[in-house]
Amino acid sequence: MTTGRSTDNPLAFWRSPSEHDGPDELMRQANAWPALAQMEPLLGRREFLRLLGASLAMAGMTACSGPPPERIVPEVGRGGGRAATSARYATALSLRGDVVGIVVQLRDGRPIRVDGNPRHPASLGGSDAPMQAAILDLWDPARSRAPRQRGVPSSWAEFEGAAATLREDVGPRGGGMHIVSGPLDSPTLRRQRDAWQSRYPDARWYVLDPAGGRRGDTIPDLSRAEVIVTLDADLLGTLPGHLVHARRFAARRMEADATCRLYAIEPTPSLTGRNAEHPWPVAAKDMPRIAEALAAALGVLPTMPAGLDEASERRVAAIARDLRAHASAAMVVAGPYLPEAVHALAAAMNRMLGSTLVSAVPAESTERPEDDIGGLVHAMRQGRVDTLVVLDANPAYALPGFTDALRGVRRSIHLGRYRDETAEASQWHLPLLHPLETWSDLRARDGTVSIVQPVLAPLVDGRSVHDVLDLLLGTSLSDARERVRQTWPHLADEAAWTTAVREGAFRAPGEPAPAVPPSSPPDASSARTTATHDGAGATDRAGSEALEIVFRPDEWLWDGRHADNAWLHELPRPVTSLTWGNAALLSPALAADRGLADGDVIRLEASGRRVELPVLIVPGQAVRTVTLVLGHGRRMGLGRGIGVDVGALRPDTRTWQLQGVTLTRLRRHEALASTQSQQDMQRRDVIRVGTPAHPARFDPPSPPPSLYPEPPAGEYRWGMTIDLAACIGCNACTAACQAENNIPVVGKDEVIRGRRMHWIRVDRYHQGATAAPLTYHQPVPCMHCEHAPCEVVCPVEATVHDSEGLNLQVYNRCIGTRFCSNNCPYKVRRFNFLQYADFASESLKAMRNPEVTVRSKGVMEKCTYCVQRIERAHIDADREGRRIVDGEARTACQVACPTQAIAFGDLGDPHSAVSLRNASARRYHLLEELNTRPRTSYLAALRQPDDGWEAP
Repeated sequence: MTTGRSTDNPLAFWRSPSEHDGPDELMRQANAWPALAQMEPLLGRREFLRLLGASLAMAGMTACSGPPPERIVPEVGRGGGRAATSARYATALSLRGDVVGIVVQLRDGRPIRVDGNPRHPASLGGSDAPMQAAILDLWDPARSRAPRQRGVPSSWAEFEGAAATLREDVGPRGGGMHIVSGPLDSPTLRRQRDAWQSRYPDARWYVLDPAGGRRGDTIPDLSRAEVIVTLDADLLGTLPGHLVHARRFAARRMEADATCRLYAIEPTPSLTGRNAEHPWPVAAKDMPRIAEALAAALGVLPTMPAGLDEASERRVAAIARDLRAHASAAMVVAGPYLPEAVHALAAAMNRMLGSTLVSAVPAESTERPEDDIGGLVHAMRQGRVDTLVVLDANPAYALPGFTDALRGVRRSIHLGRYRDETAEASQWHLPLLHPLETWSDLRARDGTVSIVQPVLAPLVDGRSVHDVLDLLLGTSLSDARERVRQTWPHLADEAAWTTAVREGAFRAPGEPAPAVPPSSPPDASSARTTATHDGAGATDRAGSEALEIVFRPDEWLWDGRHADNAWLHELPRPVTSLTWGNAALLSPALAADRGLADGDVIRLEASGRRVELPVLIVPGQAVRTVTLVLGHGRRMGLGRGIGVDVGALRPDTRTWQLQGVTLTRLRRHEALASTQSQQDMQRRDVIRVGTPAHPARFDPPSPPPSLYPEPPAGEYRWGMTIDLAACIGCNACTAACQAENNIPVVGKDEVIRGRRMHWIRVDRYHQGATAAPLTYHQPVPCMHCEHAPCEVVCPVEATVHDSEGLNLQVYNRCIGTRFCSNNCPYKVRRFNFLQYADFASESLKAMRNPEVTVRSKGVMEKCTYCVQRIERAHIDADREGRRIVDGEARTACQVACPTQAIAFGDLGDPHSAVSLRNASARRYHLLEELNTRPRTSYLAALRQPDDGWEAP
């Protein structure tokens, strides 16, 4: 088993292509000082003192709003005692094309945190970064606060008069009236839409979803999956249901004796591909052909497609062999950016296998066909649009030519949370309420419904989408809650309504649960013809000059709707580690062929359109594929000027790939705020992996003697264990820690300098060739070392230990010497070089956790194991005269983790979850040769590779 850096393979794990291709910093140090390299990592006491003296000599030479007025339903007292000042409310959010159930925590009537609802089947209590950042969207001081007419402040009373005039002008059939909205995930909004179209039969309704792609009609179940094949489908990262998929996938992978093998075939690496045993980069134009070949190998199609090289044929045969071997416990999943024919082939392959893991989406959850959004701009230019109403969408940013065409529209109305590009171009702009400020409902893909309830009174003078539609219909209701209740007559009873709101999830009466689609013979000839047409082109080869572009939404900003959220700008993307902007993602082979390095600016041209942006080299990218990320380059708000709007190359919102692209290198360079190579521990025995052939088993540590005094024994021994077999690198822990601990953002320039403030970083390690490497993720918080190197060098004892093993940071003692950071081998301490925290914005003050001090300039900070939560558990236990129960004190990262990779608790309790994990043979410590004796431990990652696989 490979456990890290060794003399046989010094580059078993690497973090960047440059590190893979050439000597890294540690190797350069070894070449420069071979004597020191021989002593590292096991230095005796005499050698340590001698080295310390040498280093000193060398150093000398080098010199709030309050609760809403309506009756809302809290979860007070559920799941344990809580202080009277704290309450939790179940509700839901629509994020990145997915509906997730959430629980909002309030302190003194102020929402301060969002977590997943464990009773909602689409989240199971897990979180992702946009969910955690939703609390910043609510309190954002940049939100639109009042109506505006032609850029001048106005009022809702004036708009109500304009709405009455509008109803008179459009007549009984609504000719010339058009509405643009986002995805219709709300049953109440769909009911209103139906009423609106009945009232105005000649009007048109468009759904704008520029990053959604094709909504699949099946739901995969990973709880029993043994072999998973994804065709450009990001099951773990961005597809609807990704939280529950991640939970089930991780549960399977943590079972050492269970088979759970993932093949990811995709043109650009996704979070799913980064967790695959066998990633296979394939050009987007060749994806239909690979799907055909796999279908032929399984007997769905009669013959193999032409044009496939021998290596690809062998990989297809290996995948087909594995699928057949696991048949009913296997699945093939097609992604939203592939044509209909590929989805038909995937469904046919699942039927051929007899898979029981793919169920049909309930009919009530499928989107009914709407008017083609692509025809809207054309209709505006022809003068066929008299009135345009935009509801919570931004077509001026997403649709090329929309702003110019809007000038010919007589009446335009925009409803949104920000004064964005569409707001500036419209005659009327109306502020939209946040989902946590109003009543609504949401339906998830599996048919689960959640009542969306307000948790505080509106912070701005806004209205909901339901309110504005009622105004347009002339049927305005003063009771927003009653409007939602009308959609659900079976909840007319107050007890039934209260239960549905409190639980946060229910199913409509008579609605069947998702079921396996009925078996039917696949239409092979139709699928073959369509797929071949869509996939025309030669197999991807490094020597070919033909380039293609694939468009993908940003993991955090999505289609740009979250571009005003600073937390999401600064959170590293899970695949690229990029922050504050986007780049053209290139394969190492293409970059070498064109002589490009990270940050070099290029021009991409296709069909007369062009964009210019910097390059980022990404391992695992298809050789001749260039990936462009949507959602950046906004022209209004916080996102203004950050990144590049690549939509200029996209002819319409349904285009996900372009062929025949020209790439030109420009003589410019732009610094990228990438965190991949920051805070390096300068060692490689940090990520450890086990396979069935080489199980991960480590002997229990027997620490050598130490000069440090033994810490005093306390009532509890707090510790954490992170299972790397479950961690998928989604960064939910980092976002949750930021929300819980009032961590500020620092901006692009400071990130480039390596000064980001996140208390948890997620390191990413690759193994193998850069063309298609295996990837492993490792969250790194403070280790809470029992023999902490940071403590002995602090001149003012600002970093100290308590009796329960917590390495504490006393902020008002810190004088900013940064000795502790220099002496930390794990590089997990953060320093406020500047005044990063915003002390001026009142709304941000209300958002912050009152139990955590807001740090100022010149103060060191780090992970505290959420000591405020431990103290809260102490208070509850002391009040009741008992010990803290296992699971009562849970860290923010532990609660947010969608895969339950993090366990926290009392190491002194042999029955606690963290103690049981520590008993695993896979358990090890980071840099244990330093004898720091960390309280944070890891379980080695697990992979289930197919021995017959031939890597690209």
